[in-house]
Amino acid sequence: MSTASPTTQLVCVEIGGGGVETVLLDEDGTATRLDGLAAPAGLPLLIAVPGIIEDGRVVIASNLGWYDVDPAAQLGLPAPAALVGNDAETAALGESALRGGTDLVFLGLGTGVGGAVVVDGAATCNLFAHHPGFSDRTCTCTRTGCLETVAAGWALPDPLPDADLPTVARALARAVEAEPAAVPDLVVLAGGLTARHPSLVTLLAAELPHRTVEGTAAHGTKSAAAWGLRHLLLSRTHA
Repeated sequence: MSTASPTTQLVCVEIGGGGVETVLLDEDGTATRLDGLAAPAGLPLLIAVPGIIEDGRVVIASNLGWYDVDPAAQLGLPAPAALVGNDAETAALGESALRGGTDLVFLGLGTGVGGAVVVDGAATCNLFAHHPGFSDRTCTCTRTGCLETVAAGWALPDPLPDADLPTVARALARAVEAEPAAVPDLVVLAGGLTARHPSLVTLLAAELPHRTVEGTAAHGTKSAAAWGLRHLLLSRTHA
């Protein structure tokens, strides 16, 4: 995998079940959002994608139907990415970076449920979404009863009635409280589903009265993943 200087403008591509977004991130953290896929020649390419990532490849992203693929090649790009990260991990790291390095628990609600915990600038990802015991439905991962079956966009009615929001919030709170790694006080709720139903932040706060619950610190972009990708690149450059 190629390396890149973190001082240059970065091309951060985020892939989700509902589409692709590109963010051009300047050295000072200023973001320019572009609809769809864009990869200006000569700039380092960083990719955030849902699923399990190993050595720059997507081992499995069930919501995308991707199995053992190079995401850049899958998108039709001519060169590999300088860095590929899990979307929940990068979004969580971005939320932390935008808050000055705060430890936090992250939940991203979109087509799927992304979860991560950030402590001391490092993220543990792929949490929460596939905790069992939430229903008798089969999940996209083939298991039964995962949190996604009651809280992911693919499993919920569209449009989602307001009357269903408290049930989603209760399920999310239960998942957070059941996760041993979810130690930080701050819980950040983000993602497209949250953007469409911002009252979920208040409802989740009511379900977690001993924690602080906030919405995203990234405004005007799909998520905070671009800042998280930059954080990962900086971490690898300084390692």
